[in-house]
Amino acid sequence: MLVPARSDAAVAARTSRALRVASVPAEIWFLAGIVAVGAWLRFAGLGAQSYWFDEAQAAHELHLSLGSMLSFMVEHETNPPLYFVLGWAWVHVFGAGEVALRSLSALAGTATIVLAYLCGRELVSRAAGLLAAALTALSPFMIWYSQEAREYMLLAALCGASLLFFARSWREPSRRNVVGWAVFSALAVLTHSFAGFLVAPEALWLLYVIRTRAIAIGVGAVAVVQLLLAPLLFTHATSRLLGFISSTSLSARIEQVPVAFGLGTLYESPLVRFGLLGAAALSAALIALLLIGADARQLRGVAAAAAIAAIVLLVPLGLALLGQDYYIPRALIPAWIPLAVVVGAACTAPRVRIAGGVVALVLLVSFVYAQARISSHPQYQRPDWRGVARALGPAPPGGRAIVAYDSALASDPLATYLPGVAWNQSGDAAPTVREIDVVGHAWQAVGRPLPAGVRLIGTRVVDDFLLARFAIEPARRLSTPQIDAAAPSLLGPAGASGVVLVQSSG
Repeated sequence: MLVPARSDAAVAARTSRALRVASVPAEIWFLAGIVAVGAWLRFAGLGAQSYWFDEAQAAHELHLSLGSMLSFMVEHETNPPLYFVLGWAWVHVFGAGEVALRSLSALAGTATIVLAYLCGRELVSRAAGLLAAALTALSPFMIWYSQEAREYMLLAALCGASLLFFARSWREPSRRNVVGWAVFSALAVLTHSFAGFLVAPEALWLLYVIRTRAIAIGVGAVAVVQLLLAPLLFTHATSRLLGFISSTSLSARIEQVPVAFGLGTLYESPLVRFGLLGAAALSAALIALLLIGADARQLRGVAAAAAIAAIVLLVPLGLALLGQDYYIPRALIPAWIPLAVVVGAACTAPRVRIAGGVVALVLLVSFVYAQARISSHPQYQRPDWRGVARALGPAPPGGRAIVAYDSALASDPLATYLPGVAWNQSGDAAPTVREIDVVGHAWQAVGRPLPAGVRLIGTRVVDDFLLARFAIEPARRLSTPQIDAAAPSLLGPAGASGVVLVQSSG
């Protein structure tokens, strides 16, 4: 009698599990698949590329003690401290290798997929949320910053959470929703100054529409956080740390934004010339789909998302035109989820499903194509400083001097990957030099003839870098300006201004 009873219990358990699985809505299975694909795209290639300048600087900072890190951050960083505080704790648990440190951003990037779905569902519909999640999962732009050891994907996730609780508070201004909005909005502005361009219109909208004491307290709390950050933001805005932005014309950066948002680092290709035209054509198609296919409730949600995205994109542009120019694509990432919601709503509008499906398919295929092209072409990836360090090899006895022409980008990554290179080197150092290695570009050539007392050891190409090693016979004391001045006669013609790094052999 026991065997049949046990068999019946096993059958009942299997039946119960099957019923539970069958009761899960189809949209949850679709979302789970989208998240799984997005997570794989983010985590699978975390260590494929080396750190570039900003990441190497972050890796260095996060190795320091908490107090030293905060002090260094205030002096050398341009944004508030939340990412660096979280990153410091993360590094001290998981380490500061490329995979370990970037996994924090990959985790935030995976969460952003879910947040895109929730925002789309809350503002428009479940179908719009699923498409917004799919766009986020496959976006080369979002994948790139999910694999970068910087604050941008944390910013995207927190802004997405702020948008979600804004939408919930708009629909139901309960204490829980208002507190959720205030907490995530405050965390967002503690991550990046551009979060304010998303949080401010949300706050004004809630104050105008809801007008409750809870909303006023929530908005006031976020405003206090922003005011406490004002001295830091003013110091950074008036420093020279952001001078790199103006090295590219504003018109070029405006052209880069739509291509970067759609196709990632392919904005560095000739496609950038068609970015604004493509954005205009897509906007016209989306507006037509919405006007024909969406109902009044959906249009209200789309209007809110579109207005917030427009403010994030256009207010910094207006400030740039007035002389406060900090306009770069990655800083505009708070606009991504609102834009994804707009696209998702237009392409899933009930009365234009076929036309909307075609537009959605074109966008998703374009994303997949762009990601494949980026992954297979080094010119669209981060500079291979890890490969450069490996090709240079260990320092010879007595050490060496290294001149890198890409001075704006080379110093921190090489200091990270080359042992024996001090992080901060004095420009007045005068080491005894037995070897000078020059890291130039593939279009440069070894000097003919070389200066007296200089012998070529060998050359090697790594991606677009040409590495040339020279022995100095006999060894001599040279100041860093002398080493920098000698580099063009070794590998020329001269490129951009060089940085000189002294590497010890110990």
